[in-house]
Amino acid sequence: MDKYIWLFPVIFIFHDMEEVIGIENWLHENYSTIVRRFPPADRILKAYSGVTTAGFALAVYEELLVLIGVSLLADLTECRFILGLWFGGLIGFTIHLVIHLAQAVYIRRYIPALITSIIALPPGILLIWKSYPMIRINAMSAIGIICGVIGLAVNLKFAHRLMRKLRKDNKVNPK
Repeated sequence: MDKYIWLFPVIFIFHDMEEVIGIENWLHENYSTIVRRFPPADRILKAYSGVTTAGFALAVYEELLVLIGVSLLADLTECRFILGLWFGGLIGFTIHLVIHLAQAVYIRRYIPALITSIIALPPGILLIWKSYPMIRINAMSAIGIICGVIGLAVNLKFAHRLMRKLRKDNKVNPK
């Protein structure tokens, strides 16, 4: 299992760097076009209003630290719950890649994350397929998987809050 555990953070870094590099400029250039063509997108894109590369990188860094922590615990302890947590995170991340593909298809244009989603999806699916038998599903690992998927979603909300701390419209007041 050890050889698979550390592939997840590598795939995560590979994918998220495309988002970090491209999100600020892409939003600046595409926000109004997307909202004009798809008014419901305004609600989703507002979460990214004023996002900076630094803010997005901070959010990704926080997610990476959590992922490294869970991967380290999974590698060192081989605790069924922690392995399930890791596996649930992997499942959630792989679903996240599919969502990026669907977003690009829906708006019919490139989004920062598209190229690496296309490249990372097959290894993500393969990693799920290869890891599943080694997780040896029992009650503890099943609870861990559920907590991993839910934890990923909750942490994503926290990371977005963190990202907004470095928005362009935040003013630094040296008082």
